[in-house]
Amino acid sequence: MSNYIAGFCKTEHFTYRQWDRTVNDSLLRSILKNVDTNKTNTLLIVSRKVLKKVNIKVNKELFIKIDNNTLITCFYCELQEYYTRNREQNYLIISKI
Repeated sequence: MSNYIAGFCKTEHFTYRQWDRTVNDSLLRSILKNVDTNKTNTLLIVSRKVLKKVNIKVNKELFIKIDNNTLITCFYCELQEYYTRNREQNYLIISKI
């Protein structure tokens, strides 16, 4: 796996989480290709429909934390569960590719 993808730098933590959660680089490229690299402190939320289109069979949303063009971490979580537990922050929902 490369340390850079679609204009974003991956941290070691992100690379490990990406491997641990079986998120491949081709999926990341398709998700990140339309994301502005100037967005800072963003939480990307990739919908289940998008994941199903690329044959990811997880019944949760994919969350990707970005800070200053750096991919910090990624994890699967149910969107409503996330909303009830966390404070307000900037987020971008990817609902179609």
